Amino acid sequence: MTAASALVVGFGTGAAGMALIRANAANTSAPGVMTGQPGGMGGGADTMTFDYSGTYSAALTADGESVESDGETTAASETDQNVALAENGGTLTLSDATLNKSGDSDNADNCNFYGTNSIALTVGEGSRTIISDSTLTADSDGSNGVFATDSGTALVNNTTITTSADNSRGLDATYGGTILAASITADTAGDHSATVATDRGGGSISLNTADLSTAGSGSPLLYSTGDVQVTGVTGTASGSQIAGMEGYNTILINDSTLESTITEKTASDPVANAVIIYQSTSGDAETSTGEHATFQVKDSTLKSAIESGSMFYFTNTTADVVLSNTALDFDTDKAALITAAGNDANNWGQAGSNGATVTFTGRNQTLAGTVAADTISSVTLNLLEGSTWTGAAEITENASATDEATTDAPITVNVDGTSTWVVTEDTTVSALNVADGGSVVDEDGRTVSIVAGGETIVSGTSDVTVTVTGEYGTTVGEEQTGEYTELSEDLIDRSDFDEQFGTSTSWSMT
Repeated sequence: MTAASALVVGFGTGAAGMALIRANAANTSAPGVMTGQPGGMGGGADTMTFDYSGTYSAALTADGESVESDGETTAASETDQNVALAENGGTLTLSDATLNKSGDSDNADNCNFYGTNSIALTVGEGSRTIISDSTLTADSDGSNGVFATDSGTALVNNTTITTSADNSRGLDATYGGTILAASITADTAGDHSATVATDRGGGSISLNTADLSTAGSGSPLLYSTGDVQVTGVTGTASGSQIAGMEGYNTILINDSTLESTITEKTASDPVANAVIIYQSTSGDAETSTGEHATFQVKDSTLKSAIESGSMFYFTNTTADVVLSNTALDFDTDKAALITAAGNDANNWGQAGSNGATVTFTGRNQTLAGTVAADTISSVTLNLLEGSTWTGAAEITENASATDEATTDAPITVNVDGTSTWVVTEDTTVSALNVADGGSVVDEDGRTVSIVAGGETIVSGTSDVTVTVTGEYGTTVGEEQTGEYTELSEDLIDRSDFDEQFGTSTSWSMT
């Protein structure tokens, strides 16, 4: 797979993505699709180390010096030209600015991974772009809004970002770049144009208060191959899911309302979903923020209109999810709550051994819907601190499963002494642990029967039965639940932002 094709396959290929792949293979240009050979015009190989060897150009540049612009309108229309650029340790301060970008990029790698053709680019350690009270607009392909790469830092406050073409994200960080932002309005219309994104080489974005919208295919509100943390955000995706994460990376969501109005799957995703956590073979997410993917949501609402598939979909990855006091709004009659399964699409691992290992924890959380896993995957569902799950389990055979990949326990349910599993029908799980005080009941509140090892462990008053194929226990501790069940205390430091703008925007998940 070429680096350019990996760009689009990595998160939903779609028609535009497939056209790009075909165009690259034929060395021709597909109508309406940005093309570019990997390695061309300074582009690098498929690597996690910043390796851009080309040069940057911009209409307004801070190159190793401090430059300020107040109340000015600046435009760039040349191919791969930035409107604003801070490099070589320079600091560019833009106040009440209007930045306009036109002119398509002609190299997919360079605009997506290295920031060419962006509206505002910060590149290199010690380089800083400071933007406040400004408006950023682009109508060209490959024109990201605010882009930070190679350990550069962007601080963005009270700013509107609008992009209308493909591969044009709102906030985008790669190769260790950092973006600290607040009071942002970001709207994207093109495919592969998340409003908040980190990509190859990892990046960090912390966002406090925003109104986000995306319209394109493969354009979730949040996309992470690094560290994405948001609070106080409202957003709607009309052509994609709410969030996507590739690799062992992080998304933290607090006090936010995020919605996807798409009813079917987006781009080349194997199933319809609201949140997808996966690993491709593009090489864009080899570096990571941990030994597992981390997805956490607190005091928020996630809403999806999907009519099939799964609210949370996991494949070819290891992931830990924690939800706390968060409303999940979707049709549980049409879509599962959780699906962990192998796939035979997109080169996301080898079919038969590309399942998912998932620990899914609710704390003071209401959950509803089917929890599904195939026989090369495993889901450990933890109901803690007064949580309730209403639903049943579904274990399916993976027809391509290898002996090495087959799991002993596709679905484990742990119910602590304050929580309840409301079982909606006869169901089978691999393991079940119910602590003293925990409840496993039917929808009328009657105790269900629990059969383990061929013996009736609990003789209930309900006609619903839970069959346990493995172990049944009455202890729910870390040995049963796994290690990563707490809300994170490791948040991106926002002190630089607050010192710059005289604000107080730090926040916590705990």
